[in-house]
Amino acid sequence: MRRAFTLMEMVVALGIMALVMSFAGVIFRVSTDSHRLALANAEIMQKLRAITEQLDSDLRGLRKDGEILVFWRADRKANYAGSNRNAEEAFDRFDRIMFFADGDFQTYRANPTVRGNMARISYALASGPSANPAEPNRPQTQKPERRILARTEHILVAPSAALDPCDPLGTGKFTDSQWRDWLSNAECDSISVRGWELIPLAKKVDILSVVGDVEVGLGAQNTSQKNVTIGGVTLDPAKPESLHAFMCRGVGQFKVQGWSDAELRWIPEVNPNGDASLKDDSDFVLEGDELHPRQIPGLWYPRGPAIFGKRQITTLSGDFNAIPGLGRALKFTFTLYDSRGLVKGGRTFTHIVYLDN
Repeated sequence: MRRAFTLMEMVVALGIMALVMSFAGVIFRVSTDSHRLALANAEIMQKLRAITEQLDSDLRGLRKDGEILVFWRADRKANYAGSNRNAEEAFDRFDRIMFFADGDFQTYRANPTVRGNMARISYALASGPSANPAEPNRPQTQKPERRILARTEHILVAPSAALDPCDPLGTGKFTDSQWRDWLSNAECDSISVRGWELIPLAKKVDILSVVGDVEVGLGAQNTSQKNVTIGGVTLDPAKPESLHAFMCRGVGQFKVQGWSDAELRWIPEVNPNGDASLKDDSDFVLEGDELHPRQIPGLWYPRGPAIFGKRQITTLSGDFNAIPGLGRALKFTFTLYDSRGLVKGGRTFTHIVYLDN
């Protein structure tokens, strides 16, 4: 008698095979997703190393006898879903810092290459190109995963023999586009640290207003950004002339804080005690219960003033470590995204650089 599978045996066998294939598909999909996620995290860690190593290198040569400019800006996250709407994590930070540093610097685009041992360096989230050049696509309006951290480096070279003491950088008659090119595309400043210090005060305010992307005040609150149409760094990845300032894409926020020995905390914070109210302790300027949309806290060392929510320090002299917002160490916080958006919400890191060595 010829043997064969019964219909029932065939059905059972097919069911077992389908179950095995289903399990195999799940395992394959999980393995693939895990591999892709591992690559995404590796990309984020690579970005982290690039940023922190560059910060360490630059701040290792910090010139405390040079000027330092810091502006702190916080904006509410549109999609924050936490129970405390005033928690620190409910805000994105768009801080910027400028300082002078010693090191080994060279230009990327100049022909011949220019080398120098001192530079004016700044870090900030960059604006992007827009249809209206006078109104760039500011980082606050960009998706977090598309924001770009910019690092500009202006090497200090020998001043021109025809130096105008009232306008040593030659910016006196700049148009908006020339200001933008100087800040975002230029790689050298024909000036010394001492020459920078001697720039007439009114002219210095104009320059720093462009660098800081706010209107710098003299002993008063920093005021509206509306008159600073070309401030901050503007990067267009499609144009090679600005790529030397391209530090990293996918930086959702950039936060700078200084350690305060007096208060034993990092300054500034939107809500230092983390409660539901900003009014009792915020380092930021308030308008009612909200952060003021135009008055931005900032620090101009050593010329002053340093401006915070409930205090204004007009003299920044003496012990560098006692200066609120600077102090003996700086803490940088940034949220990093991978290029394919696999790490939802990105990953937030902090990096501390000690300045009192």
